[in-house]
Amino acid sequence: MSAADRCLHWLTPYGLNHLNALAAHVPHALIARQRVVLVKAIKPKTLSNYGAGLLRFIQFCDEFHIPEPLCMPCPEWLLSIFITTRGAGSVAGGTLRTWLLGLQLWHVVNGTPWHSAAQLKRSIQGSSAIAPHSTSRPKRPPVTLAHLLALRNSLNLDNTFDAAVFAIATVAFWCQCRLGELCVDVVFDPLLHASRCSPQNSGITISMIRYHSFWAPSTKTSPHGEEIRWIDSKCPCSAEWAFQNHWIINSHLPTTAHLFGFETSTGSFQPMRKHWFLDRCNEIWSVSGLSAMPGHSFRIGGTTHLLLLGVDPFIVMAQGRWKSTAFLEYWRLCEEIIPTFVSFSLTSQSSLLSTMSLFKQRLLQPI
Repeated sequence: MSAADRCLHWLTPYGLNHLNALAAHVPHALIARQRVVLVKAIKPKTLSNYGAGLLRFIQFCDEFHIPEPLCMPCPEWLLSIFITTRGAGSVAGGTLRTWLLGLQLWHVVNGTPWHSAAQLKRSIQGSSAIAPHSTSRPKRPPVTLAHLLALRNSLNLDNTFDAAVFAIATVAFWCQCRLGELCVDVVFDPLLHASRCSPQNSGITISMIRYHSFWAPSTKTSPHGEEIRWIDSKCPCSAEWAFQNHWIINSHLPTTAHLFGFETSTGSFQPMRKHWFLDRCNEIWSVSGLSAMPGHSFRIGGTTHLLLLGVDPFIVMAQGRWKSTAFLEYWRLCEEIIPTFVSFSLTSQSSLLSTMSLFKQRLLQPI
């Protein structure tokens, strides 16, 4: 059984009793559907991570001969001992939280109470505090305009594959996208990935700036889809120019094809896979003397660049479709971003004070 299936299929005596109780009132098919839909709320990759944590918990319980009925519902003291035994001093805090989210989902799917309070919270905090530095990954660097310019100068933008690569790179940067929103991991699925027939919207603002957007059927934080939008930055790395170029170069693709798919040399069509895209980008960056980048660096780089331009953080948050202020953790070059906004505030305050002073002088003038 795959790790992603554990939360759905692994049962305990409590879970079996819960299923039998439900079966006394509704058909088995409805019960099964409910369980499957509950699990569908989580992305497959995240489910695999949850399943890994669940496996560790079961192995822990087996090693210490914890009675099976005690595994579900799991008391807080057992969760706390699991975390402080298996996690403290060995794994990062983020991993511990992922383990617990997997256990919580396992309880939810089986209609079981979840016990989490102050003791478990302190267990996570304490375990995270003594985690070795080796468990924490260094912060991923941001993609910069220099990276995009290297792509613009080295890619053959009349080539179907390269045109798609540049379109994805610029859209990922300016829209702060996760690559999974633009690329395909293995198989193209129109329920998950945008296609050429996905709704698109374009126009010109009252300030005469061109904008464009498309509908992504499913994203990491919005399973029911959301709009990905950009404006024409009017620079060599404009997402608007790159996307329109890709749309024209790959105009022979059917409407059912991947939005960022491309035509091959044999005349067939392929969706753009994430590793193809990254391999091509890193190939060019290596030749150009730039560092290789992981996929998430586009989202980080776009966020950082917009902040450095002085774009209001709340606008950056909306543009990147951030659901919380968690995007603050992705800021890079804070030594430049913070002074930029402080200087804007000082300038605005100075301007306001000057205006108030002039207004006061006018009030004091005799009529």
